[in-house]
Amino acid sequence: MLIFKYQLIHITSNALKYPLTDFKKVLILGIITILSSLIIPGFLLLGYFFKTIKCSMENTSELPEFSQWTSMFVDGLKIFVVLFVYSFIPGILILVGMWSVLLPMLTVPGAGSLLNPSISLELVGGMVLIGLVLLVVISFLIPVALANMVHHNKLSAAFRFKGITGKIKEIGWVDYLIWYVIMLIIIGAVYYVSSFLIFPLFVGIIIVPLIIFPYLTIFFARSVALIYKFEANHEYYRHSKQIK
Repeated sequence: MLIFKYQLIHITSNALKYPLTDFKKVLILGIITILSSLIIPGFLLLGYFFKTIKCSMENTSELPEFSQWTSMFVDGLKIFVVLFVYSFIPGILILVGMWSVLLPMLTVPGAGSLLNPSISLELVGGMVLIGLVLLVVISFLIPVALANMVHHNKLSAAFRFKGITGKIKEIGWVDYLIWYVIMLIIIGAVYYVSSFLIFPLFVGIIIVPLIIFPYLTIFFARSVALIYKFEANHEYYRHSKQIK
């Protein structure tokens, strides 16, 4: 546990410093982020996330290059598929549960409400709760699932639950949970602060997608790779300390 606490500090500080080693690439990713509403750049953004995990697993201290765009697009598509499949069931449960709130408000002339209000509340309480619980569990597994896919270079590896849970067990369930909570706190804190930039200042609308979001994307990808490689290769951490 003491070793992990030391490594956790290193993982976090390394990941925080990593995007700053080449700020030009952060800006390029920021431009892609701004254009992501055009769909194709959105897949390129996810593809660079994939590429950052891969490069970080290969013991490099440099940010990946913006090259092999077709491959990067395909990798981004893989990540999209994984996120879609994982979130599909909890998403449906939450949507159906929320929709059941509206049904009592809909009436048919001569028939009254389409659904009994008490039944609606039961549906909301049940479906939404189950959906939210599944969403929390899935969000906990997704970082390792994505890293597993990148490591094996196979889309199917993202759904090998035995391998995914085995990797978390190798890291340590408590240790992984601590890392996960720290990631939530850091990302949540940055988004909370950045929200104050958007509304009062027009310039914030540009700064957030151009700098903050791409920075967090690279930071999280690096951190995912480091936690995934924690038990597998201690030499990696000695090498990654090159980033001061």
